[in-house]
Amino acid sequence: MNTATKQPPQERRARTRKEIKQLIAERNGVLSQYYNLASQADQNPESNDETMELLQEFCQDLVDYLATGHFEIYRRIEEGQERRDEIIQLANQIFDRITETTQVAVAFNDLYDTSENFDPEVLNQLPEQLSKLGEELAIRIDLEDRFINTLLSSSKPAPAAA
Repeated sequence: MNTATKQPPQERRARTRKEIKQLIAERNGVLSQYYNLASQADQNPESNDETMELLQEFCQDLVDYLATGHFEIYRRIEEGQERRDEIIQLANQIFDRITETTQVAVAFNDLYDTSENFDPEVLNQLPEQLSKLGEELAIRIDLEDRFINTLLSSSKPAPAAA
């Protein structure tokens, strides 16, 4: 049995809140880097060194953010350990789409997070690739927020019977 299921409910809730805070902090960092990178790519496409540096940092943080979501927030669902019906129902509605956003982000990372044999022509596609990634991140954030709000609202203890 997983140690998470052995924990008392209040400890699990506290851990969930901590994981959510971590996810949101990482997500905010990725969004900030995204806007900086998009601005750099639009305003100064010839500055390859600076763009590449921003791109490398962005890709690393993007992967960390994706991993936090999957390994911290969604793992109970993926492992079949979630017991709350409303969370399971919502997960059934949104997880396929969250997985699609992950695939787009991983493909972006695979295209740009490489120092070996990097094709400089790929850098010319950056604005278009960032636009596509941005659309997927917006969808992911909306779905994550729905999931997080449901997690937090269903984590509240039920009122005591009178």
